[in-house]
Amino acid sequence: MSKRSEILRDQRAWATSAGLKSDEKGYLPTYEANLFQSMNPETKFSFDQGSGAELVDTSRYPAKMRALHSSSALAVNFFDSWVANSNGPLLEAFGIQDPGGCRIRFEAQYPTGLPGNPPNLDVMLDLPDGEVIGIESKFTEWLTLKPKSRIPFKDKYFPEGPGVWSLVSLPKCQALAEQMRDGAIAFQYLDVAQLLKHALGLATGVGTHFRLFYTFFDANCPEGEVHRHEIQKFALAVGTELKFQAISYQSLLARFEQSVSGSEAYRQYLKSRYFTGAA
Repeated sequence: MSKRSEILRDQRAWATSAGLKSDEKGYLPTYEANLFQSMNPETKFSFDQGSGAELVDTSRYPAKMRALHSSSALAVNFFDSWVANSNGPLLEAFGIQDPGGCRIRFEAQYPTGLPGNPPNLDVMLDLPDGEVIGIESKFTEWLTLKPKSRIPFKDKYFPEGPGVWSLVSLPKCQALAEQMRDGAIAFQYLDVAQLLKHALGLATGVGTHFRLFYTFFDANCPEGEVHRHEIQKFALAVGTELKFQAISYQSLLARFEQSVSGSEAYRQYLKSRYFTGAA
């Protein structure tokens, strides 16, 4: 059994233990059943305005957040509890010196100036000093091997003239994007193209006043080893341009446990839902 299948099996087992019934694809009847608590109004508004079809069923597909394996549900379950509460412990878990709390947003978009819709950043932390921290969150998505035939960037990212990343003071990102375009470097599990697109949008929108974080559900398997190595390779390639930081959800929860941060119900939900027998 693949690691992804194991995680999905564990999610179905959790649902059964919680008295919830999922369909054959692992979708619950409502997205609300997939959450620790009702969304804060500001959080729900963000998803209602987003372009990811997270909360609304369509004629072809159920709402994405109904899925037990939903990455957005994981992000909401982890971060939304801090929206209306003192979130200093959350910042501390990320190694951020507490500046007096932060505003937490979901599904944020930072246009790059190029045609088309910018990608959605899963979580944004707005610090009081004007710095923003973009967080890309992954659950099981990274466990799927990327096809070698996949083109990482559309042609629009490489117009004539100066490079789009270079124009916003990200020359190392520019060099990495060009290497990926030319096939000189490739990543099997880490979605580096998505991270670079987020970096381009953030730099276009706020200049140098941002950091890019990557939170992921870690897994003890051969794919996990490659994934962790690719995170290190990406961090070395971009240097200090992005103030890039990667941290697993397992590590974040362990820090909450050590400092007894967040309510007992919140920590117990996360442990029983995601981390019992995980990794």
